[in-house]
Amino acid sequence: MRKIGIISNNQKQKAIGIAKNIYDYLKDKDCQVFLLSKDILAEKYNLKSLAKNDFSAEIDYIIAVGGDGTFLRASRYAFAREIPIMGVNLGNLGFLAEIEVSHLYEALGYLLEDEFIIQERMLIEGELIRDGKKLDPENAPYIALNEFVLTRSLMEKIIRVDIRVNDFSITDFAADGIIISTPTGSTAYSLSAGGPVIDPRNEVLLITPICPHTLFDRSFILNPKNHIEIRIEAKDIHNTLNIDGVKSLIHILDGDIFRVRKSKLKLKLITFDDDIFFKIFKRKLMDRG
Repeated sequence: MRKIGIISNNQKQKAIGIAKNIYDYLKDKDCQVFLLSKDILAEKYNLKSLAKNDFSAEIDYIIAVGGDGTFLRASRYAFAREIPIMGVNLGNLGFLAEIEVSHLYEALGYLLEDEFIIQERMLIEGELIRDGKKLDPENAPYIALNEFVLTRSLMEKIIRVDIRVNDFSITDFAADGIIISTPTGSTAYSLSAGGPVIDPRNEVLLITPICPHTLFDRSFILNPKNHIEIRIEAKDIHNTLNIDGVKSLIHILDGDIFRVRKSKLKLKLITFDDDIFFKIFKRKLMDRG
């Protein structure tokens, strides 16, 4: 019996309604369907739900209903056990949530018949070092599918970053911040900041400055086998670390070091077309003119 978890965009009634339709469809197909206890879907329809740890332990697949933001939120429950995840797109771009609503039930049928492709996507891990000690050991290392972003507070004009590879400083510059992304994340914030598009099936690490105060404003594409550190110089105490678009509770201080590396874990993306990334890229970015 298939054990499938559903996570939807809690702010969009359309997403909640479609997620309920998926729930009913899967139940009719004799699947076990699991919901998160704090999600609107379970509360609105008074459906049985599980706490987040139990949810991750029970499911064999995840269906995320919304946009790429919802997919990123759902992916947090997939990392530890490398649970395959399928995204249903209700957003604008949908590089991660690739299934359009018009093809929803066709995709669900393929899913139940095991007629799908698993694309493995690289994940990255990061940790903050302060005075030689790791911060937040209960939650670190942090894991990201798209990116880590080190960014200045609204009150501070700039921060200075020193990018070190294998203990060698390859560049240092002042900027509003810095984006450290996976190939999957190359079409997210990094692209908006002028970074390149990378085939998400590659395994490289992309570093893109945010509004650098220098004539050199290019991204770096690095082999993740390198020892990579970002050293921070900052005057403000409210600079932040964002993980896949979510602000962490840890503030970045002057002298902090952010270490990043390739994770041993993978994100397993359910797709029905191994070249879907290029088709989405052309249709939703290039063809818009």
